[in-house]
Amino acid sequence: MAKSFIGDKIKTIRKQKKLTQEQLALALGYKDKSMVAHIENGDTDMTYDKITQFVRMFNIDANELFAESISQPKRQTVPAKIGPFKRIVSKESTMEYGYYYSLTMTLPFAAKEEKRIIRVWLPEDYDFERADKKYPVIYMSDGQNLVDEHLTAFGEWKFDKTVHKLMRQGLPGVIAVGIDCPKDPLERIRELCPPFIPKQEIVLQEGPEMAHTYGDKFIRFIIYNLKPLIDKTFHTSLEKKYTAIGGSSMGGLMSFFAAMIHPEVFGYILSFSPALFFYEEKDWKNIVTMCGVKPTEEGKCFLYCGGKGFESKFLKEVVNSYYRFTDAGYGNDRVRMVIDTNEKHNEEAWAKMLPEALRFWLK
Repeated sequence: MAKSFIGDKIKTIRKQKKLTQEQLALALGYKDKSMVAHIENGDTDMTYDKITQFVRMFNIDANELFAESISQPKRQTVPAKIGPFKRIVSKESTMEYGYYYSLTMTLPFAAKEEKRIIRVWLPEDYDFERADKKYPVIYMSDGQNLVDEHLTAFGEWKFDKTVHKLMRQGLPGVIAVGIDCPKDPLERIRELCPPFIPKQEIVLQEGPEMAHTYGDKFIRFIIYNLKPLIDKTFHTSLEKKYTAIGGSSMGGLMSFFAAMIHPEVFGYILSFSPALFFYEEKDWKNIVTMCGVKPTEEGKCFLYCGGKGFESKFLKEVVNSYYRFTDAGYGNDRVRMVIDTNEKHNEEAWAKMLPEALRFWLK
């Protein structure tokens, strides 16, 4: 047993849970804090029974205590600012791992709320001094939902905790770039709808103005404004296979079509519960033809859908889309679909599916 390594991990978890050595000792049944101090310093082993008690108490993966260490984050000065991005630090945050930065940018196409926060989450092994160490990047809609429950509009994806666990399994850290959605739900729909959406009743139910969408401008903003800034400011991998786009619901729809329209930019689609029911079979085929999609060449896609309540409306087209991919030549190593009919249309369900989706991309 690598005593000092496990001791370091126990110390890290204790501090994350905001416990003193005395409190942990009491919880584990030790007489005083000295035993905890010896364990954390690597002077003594923790017994199997105490390890079992520890992992159950904090609901953590026991494998984390024994896995080979990812390169332990070296002691480094974390800059308060990187380029125009300022670090976000909050005692109330539910984020446990990594570093968080933000910048307010103007989305010139937006009818309302054109000033929007761009959030950048960096993994815990991000080396601020080594520009040669590059990281995969995923661009996410509804960016306020990434890592901090206090900032969310709908719920938290727990991106930091997921990437932390995947890194323990040997996968690389990932940079997540989130674009906050408008507070007005109708504006969110307009922003995340491709411009060629059919004028079906479902689109028009809030009034004829709903037919006017500008998802094409949203995609161009990411490609021509945001991505160059991110690549200039952070240590990103420029390879297409390490550039992903993702989202859920309307964001899942947008990520789906962004990658289809611009396969030269995005090599991976993370599409959770995409609102594909906006489209009929003929519409989908027209879009594929118009975009000149060549699905057998490269790229990967992960599709997910639940089945409870409102989520059931998304299920049919997600399944159909999977078969369209396979008919077009995608093998199991290129497209994956997961269906869980017990899950509803919410961030809690999508957070559960995030580890599998990122693993499919990165492994």
